[in-house]
Amino acid sequence: MNEDKVRVMTLPSRPVPHLFPEGSRMGQDNLVLHASAKRHRVQDFPGPLSIKSVVRGQVTWIVDGTALVVDTDTFLILNDGQKYSMDMEVPRPMETCCAFFQQGFVERIAQDMTSSVQASLDAPERSAPSLCFLSRLHNDIKGKILPRLRSLAARCAVQLQPSSFEEDFLILSHELTGLHDEIAAQIARVPAARRSTQLELFRRLQIAREFLHGNASERVSLEDVAREACLSRYHLHRAFKSAFRQTPHAYLTALRLSRAHTLLKSGCTVTEASLEVGFTSMSAFSRLFRVHFGFSPSSQIRKIGQAAR
Repeated sequence: MNEDKVRVMTLPSRPVPHLFPEGSRMGQDNLVLHASAKRHRVQDFPGPLSIKSVVRGQVTWIVDGTALVVDTDTFLILNDGQKYSMDMEVPRPMETCCAFFQQGFVERIAQDMTSSVQASLDAPERSAPSLCFLSRLHNDIKGKILPRLRSLAARCAVQLQPSSFEEDFLILSHELTGLHDEIAAQIARVPAARRSTQLELFRRLQIAREFLHGNASERVSLEDVAREACLSRYHLHRAFKSAFRQTPHAYLTALRLSRAHTLLKSGCTVTEASLEVGFTSMSAFSRLFRVHFGFSPSSQIRKIGQAAR
């Protein structure tokens, strides 16, 4: 796909989206697409391996018929050739930053990380296996992916030194390899005797987790999540806790608090943030917020006010 087609896809609110490096070809080069838009429409686009992130707002990508909600604390990974759609029309611009990888780039980095230098010397152009289970919605609790993407978003408006840009993609590939290892550990913790059962159960757990992300501000019951994942409540609760080290309820609470923290930083009041993420009790919200972050939501607002002076 040439650059002109990429520009048409984004329908930005400003005249031209930031595409770096200019003249790059999707799938054949590593590139960054950073844009802000009120309207954005994409239909069944089969792009290369990519990371979708949101710098401001909340955006829904449609993948395999499933709506995946990405906010400022999460990112979405799509495999090479995996089709996605988007049909967005909102009153305020949503700002996104997406990293598109050269075909095979991440896989080769992962292979080099797990093989000897001698193997690379003997066959530097050897084929690399695909990385399964990366293509999902992910949290970035440790801050290894999103800060680098946001740094790229800020810098791709101006010309970068090639070495800096290449290093960013090298480090992103390194982090994706680490994420792949983390997912493998999660799969290994799924309570099932057969490997095929483990993989299928983990696939359904990911559906459950993504359902929580898409309905974080709503009243969600364990039965709702279990129904979405096509599992019994018992097996969902047991396997979810084993794989992700949290119960579904604890995961949902942490997700809501994280979103509330972001809303407070954007200028919302404590009441507005609490209601926006689904809390009906202000006292419960404040107590859980303090336990989770170590400070109260009101002190968060005071910190923002002091920093703005």
